[in-house]
Amino acid sequence: MVEGIENLAPRVIRTIQTEDLLQKNDTIVIAVSGGADSICLLHILAGLKKKLHINLHIAHLNHGLRGHKAQEDADYVAGLARRLDIPVTIEARDVAAYHRQKRCSPEEAAREVRYQFLADVSKSTGAGAVAVGHTRDDHIETILLHLLRGTGTAGLRGLRFRSIIHTGKENSTITLVRPLLDISRRETVEYCSAHGLNPRFDESNLSPAFLRNRVRHELIPLLEQYNPSIDTALLRLSNIADADFSYIEEQAANAWKDIVAEKPGILYIDRKKIKTLPYALRRQLFRMALLQLAGNLRDFETDHVEAMLSFLSKPGGKQLDLPHGIKLFSQYDNLILSTDEQPPCPFPLLEKEVPIAIPGETTLPGWVVKAHISERASCNENAFSAYFDLDKAGTALSIRP
Repeated sequence: MVEGIENLAPRVIRTIQTEDLLQKNDTIVIAVSGGADSICLLHILAGLKKKLHINLHIAHLNHGLRGHKAQEDADYVAGLARRLDIPVTIEARDVAAYHRQKRCSPEEAAREVRYQFLADVSKSTGAGAVAVGHTRDDHIETILLHLLRGTGTAGLRGLRFRSIIHTGKENSTITLVRPLLDISRRETVEYCSAHGLNPRFDESNLSPAFLRNRVRHELIPLLEQYNPSIDTALLRLSNIADADFSYIEEQAANAWKDIVAEKPGILYIDRKKIKTLPYALRRQLFRMALLQLAGNLRDFETDHVEAMLSFLSKPGGKQLDLPHGIKLFSQYDNLILSTDEQPPCPFPLLEKEVPIAIPGETTLPGWVVKAHISERASCNENAFSAYFDLDKAGTALSIRP
């Protein structure tokens, strides 16, 4: 056995316990493509399931993109499931059709179809989490991909040990866990070799047509010429970004209730209050608002958030179109984030019913209500005035949304 490979299982247990990834008596769906990473994960968890007191269920998706080789992958996974005596769900879904329908990139189409498949299997099995075989290498590649696309602090974190993934179908979500995130891709290959597992190989992982492959095979070797420890440097950057972002998240969540008023499909953001916050908190509040309305942040880029921030200094009446049909409207007191085509009522938001003084003045957020008793109604038309018969209405009146 390759030196050090026998230590993989204890390292995985340590990660699971340290990061609190799996719960006792839970069913765990393992996403198994047939490649070395997912096969390594499956084999290790199969050996640990009694010790961890968990139940396992294998999920394998045929993306319909590799012809007979995809069927061979499925047959291999089915055979391994029988050997390990673990139930398995194997399905084929048409990623190419989804790609044409949604007009997204092939990589994004495959990811969205795969996550929906995993969500379906997770729901049918009552699973507490879905385990995937992402490794330390995937983590480093993701950080670089985010950098190339122009990321903020959140993207510098790369992959997380635990993530909540929104699948886009009826707002369903899955909890994704990554027990191998501290283990390298080389170690998973060596583990499979040492245990005679003979994982499948997907030739598309070598194709320069995919950006991740170019990062893996071209960019990282180039960066290593400048810094042989570039992987360590990127992981350190990720850890710092994660700690910083966690603090910003906490502070923004505390500020949310004071700054954002929520209605179905609409968020009112108090312009004056948000402008008093540090820039980092403003950014995070806008990210939180987008997540609230869209359900995920997958199509939102840093440029979108920057454009939203610029609206804090724009006059009322401006509009910004964002992904997922979301629009940002600027008004005097508020920025309004909405899924409606037209801006909602431009006047200050009334949140509750308030009694009014008759006669007298009643001050509300954004409004002053003046009431007086007169002998006759004025003939002047005024959309902000109303006249009532005092004998019929009485003076116990209130104003409400």
